[in-house]
Amino acid sequence: MNTFSLRIYDPDETFISGQAEMVVIPTVDGEYGVMAGHENMVFSVVPGKLRYRMAGEETRIAFVASGMMRVEDNDVLILTEAAEHPEEIDFERARRKEEEAREAILQKRSIKEYYLAQATLIRSINRMRVKKDFSQ
Repeated sequence: MNTFSLRIYDPDETFISGQAEMVVIPTVDGEYGVMAGHENMVFSVVPGKLRYRMAGEETRIAFVASGMMRVEDNDVLILTEAAEHPEEIDFERARRKEEEAREAILQKRSIKEYYLAQATLIRSINRMRVKKDFSQ
């Protein structure tokens, strides 16, 4: 199968780097898939489940936070605020963060605090979804 270069970076590390057969990323318009030879594009990434298959391997899933993806000349670059494989996700911590975010939203403080709590809630829910999908 044809491959392309896939690089995924979060602020702390290189999450993935190598030749891939496909990647499916959550975007503001829904999930978007990329394979070798894809036309050049730029996407906004939203928190959710990333699916990817490196050359000759099985399809894997991961959690990604907000960020951006650039597809250019058979090279895919994804920059994200956070990326985690399901086995790295602490489900209980994500559940606690979800509860804290829901409580913060109910407190009706400043608009800035509301949006921060909303973003935390979305990230926590998506982390738990990825962990559950992996466990099944």
